[in-house]
Amino acid sequence: MPHRIRLRVSLLSTLPVLAVAALALPPLALAGLLPWSVLPAVALAQGVRAWLVFHRLGRPTGGS
Repeated sequence: MPHRIRLRVSLLSTLPVLAVAALALPPLALAGLLPWSVLPAVALAQGVRAWLVFHRLGRPTGGS
């Protein structure tokens, strides 16, 4: 799979979670129901997810 397509797929796979987190987590943190440290933790976790997806898409399938 080409590098550019792998990059797009890996980044687009994180968008739904980041969009929901950006809308739902700040009001909860402002209300004191959630620590503010959850916001960067979610962003970091999604970065790791994008990296994993990118590398998994680049693996050879091993099929003939």
